[in-house]
Amino acid sequence: MAKSSKSASDAPRTTPKRLPAWVPTAAWCVCLGGTAIALAIGVPRLLNRAANAHLPAPIRVVLRNEPAWLPKDERVAIERGIIKSLTSSPFDRDGLIAAQRVATSCGWYSDVKQVRRSNVDEVIVDGRWAIPCALVCDADGEHLVDTHGRLLPRAYPTGRGPKLLRITGVTMPRPTVIGATWTGDEIAAALSMASLFSECAWRSQIAAVDLSTWAKDGTLAVMSDKNCRIIWGRAPGKETASEVPAMQKLAALQLAFARSGRVDAGQAVLDLCGDLTCAR
Repeated sequence: MAKSSKSASDAPRTTPKRLPAWVPTAAWCVCLGGTAIALAIGVPRLLNRAANAHLPAPIRVVLRNEPAWLPKDERVAIERGIIKSLTSSPFDRDGLIAAQRVATSCGWYSDVKQVRRSNVDEVIVDGRWAIPCALVCDADGEHLVDTHGRLLPRAYPTGRGPKLLRITGVTMPRPTVIGATWTGDEIAAALSMASLFSECAWRSQIAAVDLSTWAKDGTLAVMSDKNCRIIWGRAPGKETASEVPAMQKLAALQLAFARSGRVDAGQAVLDLCGDLTCAR
């Protein structure tokens, strides 16, 4: 008996339908749109979380080229003021600006160039430090000033300050703001004397510059540590035609020191204004 059957090759074939050309493009658009939405939602959350995150360690403040003479309490005050200005976010630009204002207003810098974040937990302050130079004495005590006559944030009871040159007989009022320069030119004149004596072997024997005659005739005197009054005259470079120059006066003091071991030659008064040094 003959069998009639159809082979598999004789079965009807179905051709798969092709997707329209726009479908892949639409899928990519959907993916990109979803990614954009995720970023729009997620990134602000991450930034906000970073801004409010707790630091792994306290912020360390580095005062670049910190001088050895900076009082410990002043250093701590600067550090606390800077830390208080900052948040934990390394993107906190406003905090860095506020921190720079803190460093500038502390008075110990003559100029603050930059406050920057070197790490999430470290801040570096770059600036030029003031150089303490003398103590200006008035009825309220002894007030520290730098080489430019700027008032520094340190004052002492009369006679209790460090071993620096005293400036007495000042007539102009003390600045009301720390970091401000003393008004008038009398402090500048006294500081020019400090600069003139700074390299002399007998510098430690000079106790003060006395400005009590400055308002009257523009002259000043120098007091030795043995209370000798050395009449100097006008400030260096401001001498009149009848007055010997500063270098000649300096040479007279050097001669007295070489001969006696004392810059005041053991006298009560020395007058350096003329060609001959007068002692009395």
